[in-house]
Amino acid sequence: MWDGHSNSIRATVRKSSCTATGRHCCWCGAINAGAIMPQSPIVMPKMSMTMTEGELINYTVTVGQEVSAGDVVAHVATDKVDMEVEADTSGKVIELCATPNQMINVGEPIIILETEGEDLLAGLFDAPAAVVETQSEQVEVVVAAPVVATETKSVLAMPGARAKAAELGVDLAKVTPASPSGVIQVTDLKVSVDPDRRAKARTQIAKVTMASAQIPQFTVLRTISIDHKFGKTAAKRAATLLRAWQHTLSAMPHLHVFWENDAATQLIDVKVAVAIEAPYGFVTPVISVPKNPVGDWDDAVTQIVEQAMIGKILVANLSGATTSITDLGDYDILQANVMLIAPQATALSIGSIKKTDNGLELIAGLTMDHRVGDPGDAAKALVQFEKSINEVI
Repeated sequence: MWDGHSNSIRATVRKSSCTATGRHCCWCGAINAGAIMPQSPIVMPKMSMTMTEGELINYTVTVGQEVSAGDVVAHVATDKVDMEVEADTSGKVIELCATPNQMINVGEPIIILETEGEDLLAGLFDAPAAVVETQSEQVEVVVAAPVVATETKSVLAMPGARAKAAELGVDLAKVTPASPSGVIQVTDLKVSVDPDRRAKARTQIAKVTMASAQIPQFTVLRTISIDHKFGKTAAKRAATLLRAWQHTLSAMPHLHVFWENDAATQLIDVKVAVAIEAPYGFVTPVISVPKNPVGDWDDAVTQIVEQAMIGKILVANLSGATTSITDLGDYDILQANVMLIAPQATALSIGSIKKTDNGLELIAGLTMDHRVGDPGDAAKALVQFEKSINEVI
């Protein structure tokens, strides 16, 4: 029945008679015993080590729509990152399990797909020969009214501004142009930062920092001379730093370990958490660094970093880091002293970057778990890093 509010419809259903398509209803938990196609849920992804829930921003699909593996089906957010959720299989959307702005626990379904694979549970929920009639529990379900998309084609905006607005999720109809012509420019787009969301992000960082304080660690600094051209921004420098750090750890494999359960575990693949300043604080997309990157790998790294700067990270770049790099060279500081994130044993930091007569000089810091190496090991690693960075540029 309608409850008098324009944005919702309330309906009372009985669990034993729920007609939701599929065996499991997102709303009431009922099991439908009818013959159906097999199903596959799309769940709220875990986007960081500390994440327990995420906010559904909006759906990009509707019930009945066919989707393919890799299609974007929803946008979700944590305290620091907005991201796209992709379908991991092909099928038809049969249920949207949440409403915009709803908080959903990690691992809980946000969409149910009907797929064409073999139904391994066929017959499992068939009704028995005799059914005893029992009183059913009543539950109240709130169904959100359809959301009507805002038409923005009539808004006067430069193509670059329109593309940037789509990227940032900004409604052009709500943007006031500064130009007397009434045409929206890129400079008119201002993304407000929610102070509550930033505070939540700082709280999560504090938890990680408190755990890091329990690690016996030290930092060694060294001036690194570079005699070749170097990127002018963190996004442009990222690929070079990743290559050089991969070379360094490959040359000194005893430093590329996890320290867990009072023992070191040797690591093979170098996967670097790159600390990037985003609207709600630093985020750390994880980038896998091959031994010999080929093709457009450098451009792909730059794109990952630039997307992270506006708070967008793919699920594939959210976990698995074996070490980290923090580049603060854009901030005109002298040096950076970063902390380790367990179980990682090394963390590279970049501070001041200055021009010299022969090229550039930067201040590099290496934080290391004392159980893995001593200051002499860290000093040798920075010497190797200087050699590597001049070889890969």
